[in-house]
Amino acid sequence: MLELAASSPHLRTARRSESMMILLIIALLPGMLISSWFFGYGLLLNALCALLLSSLFEAMAVAMRGASVQAALGDRSVLVTALLFAIAVPPGSPWWLLASGLLFAVFIAKHAFGGLGQNPFNPAMSGFLFLLLAFPSQMSAWHIPAGGGSVLSLDALQQSLVAMFPGLATDGFVRDGMAMATPLMEHGAAAPAALPLAWSEGLPMWQPAGATGWELANLGYLAGGLLLLLWRVIDWRIPLTILLTMSGLVLLGDALHSESIRGSVYTQLLGGATLIAAFFVATDPETSATSRRARLAYGALIGTTAFVIREWAYYPDAMAIAVLFGNFSAPLLDEAFRPSIFGDNVGAGDRNRGTRA
Repeated sequence: MLELAASSPHLRTARRSESMMILLIIALLPGMLISSWFFGYGLLLNALCALLLSSLFEAMAVAMRGASVQAALGDRSVLVTALLFAIAVPPGSPWWLLASGLLFAVFIAKHAFGGLGQNPFNPAMSGFLFLLLAFPSQMSAWHIPAGGGSVLSLDALQQSLVAMFPGLATDGFVRDGMAMATPLMEHGAAAPAALPLAWSEGLPMWQPAGATGWELANLGYLAGGLLLLLWRVIDWRIPLTILLTMSGLVLLGDALHSESIRGSVYTQLLGGATLIAAFFVATDPETSATSRRARLAYGALIGTTAFVIREWAYYPDAMAIAVLFGNFSAPLLDEAFRPSIFGDNVGAGDRNRGTRA
C-alpha cells in the first residue's frame, strides 16, 4: 500500500507559508540594520552570501530528492534559515565557514528528515551548532573593521570582503580589525547596561562601534518580534515563557545571594541572543511544541536550559543549544500535555468501570 507523507498541519497552503516567511524576513530587518550601523558590513555580507549558498544547496537537495525545485524555493523557508544563520555566525567569517554550516543545515538538518514541515530540529541552529563544535576558534570572536575610520566606509567594506574572501587581498593590504565578543562572553553577563548608562550621562547612543550597539540591535529584534505577535505569525506563549523563566531564575539567584549568577535581568535579555531566539527561532512551527500547554512547558524548558548553560557550562551564550534541546523535547511535551478530545465527557473512573465490565 502506498503511503503519502503529508506536511505538518500548520502548513495549510503554500501561499500562507510564503506570506509568513516574508513577514519573518521583514521583522528581522530592524535588528540587522541597527547591527550593521554599529559593526559594519559583516552581517550584511554574511546575509548575502548565506542567501545565495542556501538557495543553491536547497535546489541541489530538492533535485536529488526528485521534487520540484521551483516549489521548494518558492516557499521562501530557506531564506529565513539563511538570515537566522547569518545573524548567528560572526561577521567577518570566511565564505567556506558559511558554506559548511549551511550545507549541514540544508542537507542534514532539513532534507535528511524529509524537508520542510518534517524536520525535527531548527536547521539554522543545527548548522550553527555544527560550526561551534567543528570550528570553535573561528566561531569565538566577531571581526569588526577598525583603523580609525567609520565602520561603514569603503575601507571597512574592503576589510570585510577580504575577511570573507581572503583571496581578494592584494599585495600590501593590511587587514586592520578588532575581534569582539558579545557582552556575555566579555564579562560573564555582568557587563554594565550600556544603554541606560549612556542615557543618564548624555553620551552618544548611536555612535558606530559604540558600547550601546549590542543592546540597541537587540531592541531592534525585540521590535521585530512584537511585530510578529501583532501580525499573529507566532504564538505569544513561547517567547513570553522563555523571557519570564530566564528573568525569574536571575531574580531567584539574586534572592539567594548566589555569586555565580551572571549579571542582571537586563544583561541576560539584551546581552546575547535571547531575544532573537525567543521570537524568531524557538517559535519555528515546524520544530516547536503544538498545543497551548505544551508551548508553555517548551518555552520554560528552553529558558531554563539556556540559563543553566550560561551559568555553569563552557558556552556563555547558549540559546542555540537550548532551542535544539527544546526541539528534541517537543514531541514528548506534546504527548505529555495532549489536550482532551472535544466532546469526551466520560471520566477516567467510568472508562475503567466499562473496561472491567
